[in-house]
This record gives sequence, structure tokens and C-alpha cells, in this order.
Amino acid sequence: MVKNSLRMLLAGLGIGPRIVLIFALVFSSMGGLGLVLMRNSLLPAFERMERDVALQSAWRVVSGFEQHMSSLADMNRDWALWDELYFHLQRADPVFERSNFGPEAMQSVKYHAVLLLDLSNQVAGFGSRAFSGGMQAQVQDLAVPLLERLTVSPVQPQRTECGLARVARVLSAVCWTGILQSNGQGPMVGTVVMARELDADSLKDIARFAGATFTLEQLGANHTPVSAQGAWTLPALTYLSNTQLPAQFSANAIAMQYLLHDLNEKPLAQVRIHMGRELMTHGRNVIQDVLFQLATVAFATGLVLLLTVHWWLVHPVSRLRRALAKISHTKRWDKPLVVDRPDEIGALTQGINSLLSVLRKQVDALEETSSTDALTGISNRRRFDLRLDDELARLGRRTGALSLLLLDIDHFKRYNDRYGHPQGDAVLRQFGALLGSSCRRQDLPARVGGEEFALILPDTDEAGAKAMADKIMESLATLALEHDASPTASVVTVSMGVATWSVLQAGGDETFYAQADKALYAAKHLGRNRVCAYGSPYVPSL
Repeated sequence: MVKNSLRMLLAGLGIGPRIVLIFALVFSSMGGLGLVLMRNSLLPAFERMERDVALQSAWRVVSGFEQHMSSLADMNRDWALWDELYFHLQRADPVFERSNFGPEAMQSVKYHAVLLLDLSNQVAGFGSRAFSGGMQAQVQDLAVPLLERLTVSPVQPQRTECGLARVARVLSAVCWTGILQSNGQGPMVGTVVMARELDADSLKDIARFAGATFTLEQLGANHTPVSAQGAWTLPALTYLSNTQLPAQFSANAIAMQYLLHDLNEKPLAQVRIHMGRELMTHGRNVIQDVLFQLATVAFATGLVLLLTVHWWLVHPVSRLRRALAKISHTKRWDKPLVVDRPDEIGALTQGINSLLSVLRKQVDALEETSSTDALTGISNRRRFDLRLDDELARLGRRTGALSLLLLDIDHFKRYNDRYGHPQGDAVLRQFGALLGSSCRRQDLPARVGGEEFALILPDTDEAGAKAMADKIMESLATLALEHDASPTASVVTVSMGVATWSVLQAGGDETFYAQADKALYAAKHLGRNRVCAYGSPYVPSL
């Protein structure tokens, strides 16, 4: 019946309208086919990109919780290597305890509770200040969950461990470290435990850093796992053991749930991360726009377009699909697609390049944040390790010079005790700026510890490294930062250790970094405020 109706319709038309009608029918069929091809090739690529963006957002949120514990771990580690605390555990000093465990002292260093345990895991000291809800932590808030953990995993010397717990009914980060002398030697005399609240300001900082929206839901003892449409895997973290990220999808949003465990791996809180699906919506709109534009061009150009549709439509779409699949596989967001056409396919390519540019900026920002020390603005330990490995690998391929400086601000703990941590942070920022201004473009200054810094000097022999060390010490002396608590000098000074690649070749199995560390130790042992090169002491002409 449809065939007869079509024949009757064509019989009453001239050749021109027949061609137009036939073309309209053919194009409608081909347009439908094009829609299927584009949806099957481009939408999966947009979906993969959307998933990558969602994973990166979730990773930044989870990393924010990790960073909160990491900052507490740094403070906890400093306390564990504090000589005054070491002697306090051996012979209790009430003055020391009042001075350092009182609410004012804890407020100044931004933690909420501290607990001391002796070698028998008996409470040897405790202090706390009010949490944001007004409650005060009790000894059992920290001791009970921690002792349950220590029965399974005892404290190891020189190892800091952290986890989450509900302290005084508030979600808090908890870290603990075995107490040793400041040089890391001597028998362990106990354990220092610290707790810091994850308050509203901390959660806002995490959200601002991650650039994502999330909510935190406290869980009860009878927690039931959520059902999800998919389970993604996050990279392993130092303190958070969970790597599973269940996800649920709706037409307009992706909801991800990350489960936070307490010290004993029991469910504690649920992080719900929300992300809109603008990328997929934009992808669908781009496809619809392109199809409309193709229809307009097809009706304007006539039957010729039917003969070239494969070359002008199917082929570039397939090429886009392959290019997007390659980018999705390699995650090279910095490599844009080639725009070699001025038509709708070119507009689509430019649109995709715009999306890739947004992704590249976000990835670059994340990498820069993860490689930069937040306090000083110079490189952190992660970037330092990567650069040092690269430089050693480069010297493995060809001969050349390489020097490494390790720098430690003398008596910095006493400086913090005398002037306070905010002023200590200011000194660290000034010293980081000094290193940055003293370096050449190819050098890498980095903060590798609390008050410990490092300087990688490519194409620099031992003499050049010593000259750089003298320059730094002269610049620091010019600053004349007051330090009346130092037994070495009345101003802030620094000790340095120097190692060079030629020394490494004669050093047996010792690593390059270990040689510089030994030289730094020698500088401290000889009285600080000096430079020692590995193998022979060196005193600058100041």
C-alpha cells in the first residue's frame, strides 16, 4: 500500500520535485544513520571523559581528608622526636605538662587533644580543649579505640600512623608515633597521640581545594552498604585504606559515595560527592547541532552531497572517535585534535578541543598543587624525588656533574617554642623565597621536611655547590632573622650537607641522598651554621 501511494505521488510530480523528494527520503535515511553513528562513537567518548572528571573530583575530595591527616602527622612526628617530651616520659615534669598540654597551647598549634602512653600502653599524660560543639575530649575517647588498634598493630619506632575516629562525638583525625630522641636514636619510651577535629572550616577547605560539592554523613553501628550502579577504584593512599568508590547515575547528576573507616576499619562516615552531567548534555547538544547543520548543507548542495557523504561525514566522525579513544586511553589532555576542516565537523572538533583545554587546565592545576609545598611555594618532597630520579637517570646515560645540597634550619624547634609557630612559618616562607631567588633556572629548590630543604644543582661540581652554599649562607646572614633561643648564633642560621655525583661513584652502595644526609649530619655535629661536603668538612668564609 505504501509502495502504491509513493508511485502515485511521484507520477504527479515533475523531475525536479521527484529529485527533491527522493533526496529528502534518502537524506532522512542517511541522517538517521549518521545520528546512530555519532551517538555510538562520540557519546561513549564524552562518557569516558565525564567519568575521568568525576574520578578526579572524587580523588581531590578524598585527598583533602588525607591531607588533613598528613598535616597532623607532621606535627605528631615532630613531637615524637622532641627531647623534652622524651625526658618527660621518663620523669614526669608538671611544668612541662601544663605548658604544652593546656588549652592555650593546643589552640596555638591547632589540635584538640593529646594523649601520652608509656611502653605498657598505660596513660602517662592527657590534655584537651573544647571542640566546635563545646564538648571536651576524655581519655577514653582516644585510649579505647587506639588500644584496640595497638593490640593488632603495635607502634613501630620512627613510624607515624593516622586514622579517623569519633572523639567527643566529633569526627577527628588521630595520629600516633613512638617517642624517641630528636636524633631518632635511643629506646622508645612511649607513644604520643594527637587528635584534630574535622570541623566545618576544614570541610570547606577540602571542598574549595577539590572544586567539588560533597556532604559528610555520620554512620551508626548498623551501617548498611549503599547499592550502586558502578564501583570505581581510587589510587592507594597513605592513611585511608578504602579505595572503592561506588557511583550512582541519574539523567542530570553522578552521585559518588566514599566510606571513611575508623582506626579499627569499622564504618565511620560517608562522603557523598555530587557532580552534574553537563559534559554529557553538552555532547548531546553538540551532536544535535551538527546534525541540524548537516541537514541544512545537504538540502542546499543537492544530490552531490549524497555521493560524498561518506567522505565528509562518516570518515571524519570515525577519525574523531579514534582520536578521542586514543586521548581517553593515554589521558593526554594537552594534545588537541587537529582542526583541518572549516565546516561543522571542524566546529565539533573545536568544541571538543575546548573541553580538552578545560580538562588540561584542571589536571595541570591538580599536578601543580600536588607538587608544590603549600607554605613556602617551592617544590615539595614529591617533585624533589621525581626530579632527583630523572637527574640520576640522565647521568646514567651520559657523563656529567650533579650536586645535591641538604639544608636544615638550626634549632628550629626552639625558634617555634620561643616565637610561636606562625612566626616559624614566616621564617620558612622567607627561607624558601631565599632559595628560589638564589637558584638558577635549571636548579630545583624544595622543602623535603619540616625545616629541612634540598637543592638539586644539575651540571654543578663540588666547587660550584660550595659556592652556592656560601651564597645562601651570605643571603641568610643578610636577612639577620632574630633567634635569641639559638645556642649557635643570635640570628637564624642553617647547616648544609653537600654531595656530588663523582663522590657517589666512589661511595659503594650508599645512595646519593644518603651521602648528602651524612654530610648534613656532620655539619650539625661540628657545631651547625656550616657546610660539610661528603668525605671532608668544609667551612664557608663568612
